[in-house]
Amino acid sequence: MWEIYDRIDPNFKSNDLVLDVNVNATEGGKVKVITRESNLNIRKGPGTDQPIVGKAAHGDVITLISKANDQWWLVRDNDGEEGYCYSQYLEPVQ
Repeated sequence: MWEIYDRIDPNFKSNDLVLDVNVNATEGGKVKVITRESNLNIRKGPGTDQPIVGKAAHGDVITLISKANDQWWLVRDNDGEEGYCYSQYLEPVQ
């Protein structure tokens, strides 16, 4: 196998190891709010045209209920309120 890598990239060193780890959030799991500093809006439906029904603070860990699509996830905050958040601002908790 290492010989194949050497043919693809002549600068490849056998002790080089590159890992591309993709962690997927699972429904029912916990996700962390990763906004820069501000709160994350929780909306009635999946879209910025939907009314805001709550907010989750930067650093909060909340529950992922389901994924409406790749961009909008249904979540439950620590007060039990449910709504949709933009998934770009959420990361799975290990």
